[in-house]
Amino acid sequence: MPSLKTELYPEATSRHSKTSEAYLKAKRAIRNEWISGLTGAFLAMFICGHLILESSILLGKDAYQWTVHLLEVTIPIAKPIVIFVTTVFFIHFVWASRKIPGKLEDRKRMMELGKKIKGSKKLWNQDKKLETSLARHFETSLWIWQVRTGMIVLATGAFHLILVAWNIFTDMGVFGQAPGLSVEVATSRVESGLWILYAVLMFAVVTHMAIGVYRLLVKWFADTWFVRRYSRILFYFLFWFYIVLGIATTIGLAGPWEGLLS
Repeated sequence: MPSLKTELYPEATSRHSKTSEAYLKAKRAIRNEWISGLTGAFLAMFICGHLILESSILLGKDAYQWTVHLLEVTIPIAKPIVIFVTTVFFIHFVWASRKIPGKLEDRKRMMELGKKIKGSKKLWNQDKKLETSLARHFETSLWIWQVRTGMIVLATGAFHLILVAWNIFTDMGVFGQAPGLSVEVATSRVESGLWILYAVLMFAVVTHMAIGVYRLLVKWFADTWFVRRYSRILFYFLFWFYIVLGIATTIGLAGPWEGLLS
């Protein structure tokens, strides 16, 4: 509706007008949801593909080196991907961080809520067969874990991206070492003790990715052809498949399981 002209309010503006504050606020909220959702969806697809490619170490060093050669020589997309993913990573953080409690008091309340949800099931003495029986709030638990893992991914993921960019674009200060990925550099990073960081990053990023995909599907497709039950099945599949694959890959890069599938 356009502006309203009455005797009391000659230039009154409807709150449903496209120039009203309520409309503009809602428009900004939708825009922010699209930005955080699309960047999150892209990063989720990248993580899935990245872990599959990294798992080539389970076929041996030759398979891993072939994968590196494919991405750097045959299809030279390694450098553009690092730049693009790093940019999207920080864009996603800026827009998604709007939902992270900013005040210390709010974060304490979130932690308390998480503890109450975790322990609440023990306090409920009820018949589980009843339709009115209560259960742990799955959605709230996921949101809390998404916030927690998001903070971990920001710290460890940023370090990993900087390290990989340093590796791809420079010789890393090592005389005689050519810029670019290699199986020797990748395995030496993990074997040198960084496996702890990569194990934490792997768990956090897989958890964050699986929850993010679930919440995106619920937000935009719940109660449609892609019902909530299918979203939950996909969540469990993504989580457990990539957790197992990530653990095997981390161990493979550290040495013990290298070439396990060869």
